[in-house]
Amino acid sequence: MRAGIVTVLFTAALLMPAAASADANPPPGLDCTQNYDAVRAYAAGLPGSTTVTGLPGYDTITVGLQDAWQADFLFTQPGHAAHPAVTLRTRRKQVTGVWTAESKGCGYGDQSQFVALMADMKAEDTRLTNASRADVEKLKQSRSPLEPSP
Repeated sequence: MRAGIVTVLFTAALLMPAAASADANPPPGLDCTQNYDAVRAYAAGLPGSTTVTGLPGYDTITVGLQDAWQADFLFTQPGHAAHPAVTLRTRRKQVTGVWTAESKGCGYGDQSQFVALMADMKAEDTRLTNASRADVEKLKQSRSPLEPSP
C-alpha cells in the first residue's frame, strides 16, 4: 500500500507543470523600507544571482527560474539623474507563452527624476510585453493547427 502511495506521489511530481514550480519558487520582491545598499546586498545574495555589466548608468543583478520568470535589479550609478534608485523588472511567462514585464522601484534621491525613471521603465515593460505577444502570435501562425503546442 505504501509503495503505491509513493508511486502515485512520484508520478504526480513528474507531471507537475512548470507553473507549480514557479509558484513554489516565486520571483523576489522589492522592499523600499530597506536602503539602497541593503537592497543591493539582498539581490546579490539571492541563490543563482549574477551581476551583469554593459547597461550604461546601471549596475544589474539578475536571477531567474528557467522558462518561468526572470528578475532584474537595476541599481543607478553615481552620475545617473535618479541616483540613488533601484528598479526591479520582473518578467513572467504566462500560460499563453507570452512573457509579461512589470517594474517596481525605490527612489532614494530626487523624486522628480525617480518618477521619470519609472515612466521609462513602465514604457519599456509595455514594449517588452507587446514584443513577446507578437512573437507568440507569429509562432502560432507559422505552425499547423494539428501540431502539438510546445
